[in-house]
Amino acid sequence: MTPAGTEAGRPRWVAALLLAATFAAGGVAGAAAMALADQDRRPAPAHEAGAPKAERPGHGEHGPDAYLDRLTRDLALTPAQRESVSAVLARHRPEMDSLMRATRPRIETLRATIRSEIRTHLTPEQRQRYDELRQRQHRGGTRDDTTARR
Repeated sequence: MTPAGTEAGRPRWVAALLLAATFAAGGVAGAAAMALADQDRRPAPAHEAGAPKAERPGHGEHGPDAYLDRLTRDLALTPAQRESVSAVLARHRPEMDSLMRATRPRIETLRATIRSEIRTHLTPEQRQRYDELRQRQHRGGTRDDTTARR
């Protein structure tokens, strides 16, 4: 039997550490992608310089600012950590925005297909209610059922 900390005991410890680091990095990357994807679902981003903060992308219920607020609250980030995480999000935002612009048409096409298929399984009354729910979701900026987290 080999004592912990020797050559034979090290690979298990290193493997566990790498697994934990990979899991954490994947979680952060996935959450960032979801936050930015939610931001891109907004009706029309207001890039105008004079737009109020609540109307600019990344400000409001979804987006990188809301994601940063959630991380700050849920992980009890210090002000320095919050600033560092904000810098990471800002540094990767152009690439994420570009990726979302490139994939958004395919996503929207799939969402339309899903909605159409769902409607075929509903009664006329349910279809009317479904359409009303969709309109309310669009106006209120709530998550679309076709992209709900499982």
